[in-house]
Amino acid sequence: MTLSIIDSMLRGDLRRHILPTLKTEKEISLLWRDLKKATQGDKSLMAIEQALIAAVETSGLLQVSADYKDDREMRQGAEEAMKQGINFGSDDYTRICEKISLNGVFDPIPETNPTDKFLHLLVKIECRRTIESLLMLVDSVRDDAVVRTYIRKLFSSIAILCKESKDIYIKESLTQLYFEIYNTFRRVLEKGEVQSYETDFENFVFGWKGEFPDDGVLAKYNEMTQKVISCDNQFYCSKNPLPEQSKSINSAPKDKFEQFLDEANKYTFSEIPKVKELGTPQKIRQLVECMLQEKETIADTFGHTAAMLEFLGFYKWIANNHICGYRLTQYDSWCTMNIMKKACGTAFKHYRLSVTVDSSDKNNTSYKYLGWKYKDTVKEEYDKILQS
Repeated sequence: MTLSIIDSMLRGDLRRHILPTLKTEKEISLLWRDLKKATQGDKSLMAIEQALIAAVETSGLLQVSADYKDDREMRQGAEEAMKQGINFGSDDYTRICEKISLNGVFDPIPETNPTDKFLHLLVKIECRRTIESLLMLVDSVRDDAVVRTYIRKLFSSIAILCKESKDIYIKESLTQLYFEIYNTFRRVLEKGEVQSYETDFENFVFGWKGEFPDDGVLAKYNEMTQKVISCDNQFYCSKNPLPEQSKSINSAPKDKFEQFLDEANKYTFSEIPKVKELGTPQKIRQLVECMLQEKETIADTFGHTAAMLEFLGFYKWIANNHICGYRLTQYDSWCTMNIMKKACGTAFKHYRLSVTVDSSDKNNTSYKYLGWKYKDTVKEEYDKILQS
């Protein structure tokens, strides 16, 4: 499973300065038109591959059919072995219920000529072909270890191509592909050994761009992957199964403390050792009221909340007991939504980081978020509730 078309854009005949010497502008326009027409709608993997073959192989630009044939024969071989009962697959392999799309996470790149349109469409379709091929691989081999091996190799190839390419469209498209694969196949990946590949969107972008993505791009990424976080709650490996949420008989609206507990208890918040030690629902409610109380400024309010959550160990509790590979960006998104009441984003990150700031270091950018101010206060508040 290779990205031979994108590789050719870096090293072969599909390079931007080479392609116009091999095809006229009219020929490139026709190739773009035919490829777009052949791949519109919900096409099968076979149809996508045939369209790519027509666009780059039949036109004499790049041989790709042999690669597609190898992938197809591998899948067919796995299926045949399964029929004969000689494969290593099993019924407990990880099924993929839905693929995650990150279309639109980056702003559109202008296309000013037929070459732009053709090359951009080729990148888009090859990325689409890669995802569809992986999905078919899962059902063919029914072996998580095999799928992980293919994905790790793909991750390595994508990272290399990102760093080697000088084309921003290719870099952003490959980043989108990388995290579509990661988010779609996370349950497969996180059943394996310790991850050696990048799983943080911001760090990955920094790796090829030299700077983090802007807030708008990051907000879109977090919003698009909220579905994955919700899926985590239901399907990811959990040492403590999530409790069934009973429907409230009382139709009266819940206050913000009850709302927080409803969402937090999806991660068994009340079972966190320090919370459980309080002993009664009344004291737990008292703790939540204390933690979410409004203070004189927003920085004080959320800084105090962040300090209490850090003291209780909420993030580590989720990571250790509910979601394998749980990321701080996911935690920040959850807190932003359920504590700050923002629809998306990771604004809570600033308050979380401020908890560990040296109170004497006023030059630290997190100093103004005041988490450090309440680091000792929350311990006293907790002890007071515990002993009451």
